[in-house]
Amino acid sequence: MSPDPQLPAHDDPAHELDALANAARAHLRRRRAFGDRSVRLPAPERPSAARPATTSPAPTRPEPAPPRPESPAVRPLAPPPPPPTLRTPPAAVPRPVAPPPPPLAQPNVAPAPSPASEVAARAAACKDLASLRAAVAECRACGLCSTRTQTVFSDGPDRARLLFVGEAPGEQEDLQGVPFVGPAGPLLTDIIEKGIGIPRSQVAIANVLKCRPPGNRDPSQEEKRACAPWLARQIELLGPEVIVPLGRHAANHLLGVEGPDLRSMGSLRGQVLESRFGKLVPTYHPSYLLRTPDAKKDCWKDIQVAMGLLGLEPPKKRG
Repeated sequence: MSPDPQLPAHDDPAHELDALANAARAHLRRRRAFGDRSVRLPAPERPSAARPATTSPAPTRPEPAPPRPESPAVRPLAPPPPPPTLRTPPAAVPRPVAPPPPPLAQPNVAPAPSPASEVAARAAACKDLASLRAAVAECRACGLCSTRTQTVFSDGPDRARLLFVGEAPGEQEDLQGVPFVGPAGPLLTDIIEKGIGIPRSQVAIANVLKCRPPGNRDPSQEEKRACAPWLARQIELLGPEVIVPLGRHAANHLLGVEGPDLRSMGSLRGQVLESRFGKLVPTYHPSYLLRTPDAKKDCWKDIQVAMGLLGLEPPKKRG
């Protein structure tokens, strides 16, 4: 093998080592020149005097590592300040509370009378039907007084054995001031004259209410209570032996039944019922008979019961 032209042959081992070192440094410089930044060039050797010939090469010392940058000193965190000491305020001394003043003496004021009690007092003061009719005309015990045309008191004589009681006046009754002169009036007249066989002028006819409810609606419980003393005094002055309530409202009112306990017409008719006003024989209202003609036969049975109490025979059996 031919010797490396860059490494001349020397017989001195020291010179041979220097040549190898120079060749290595040249090799590293070439690598660094080609962009290899990981190559670190060793420091060049200082020139020295001729080394004495030795039998063995002197050992080379490794280059010292570059010093590491010192990390900044970490300052210990200061301990948190102690929490502030809360001072408990002294307890408030309660102030003496003055006793409440004695209640003022209330004057002995009687409670305001209810509309029904006022009506009852006025009705009781009436000695006959004429004075009672005049008192009814001035009544303002409920809101119907502001919508009526006039009051509707009664029709018939001042004393009567038989009394028919409806629930309230209708439109025509409100205009004329006479009960049962509207569409249901002629049918009631036929029941009296053709069925019972007596003139209408011999029986008394009245209503629970003396004023017409707007739109012919059913009477309210408050309206019936306010108007009840008028009818009660009217019955006392008429003195009937038998009362025929026409319809459910009239029958329940005369029996003293109100609210959710109202009884149906089917459970009321066909019998004689006792009340504080005397004997009752409830039957259907003529307006209902106009809408339900099939109920007329039941109505005729009820009228025959009332006639039996009065000792009247049906017209067909009269001589």
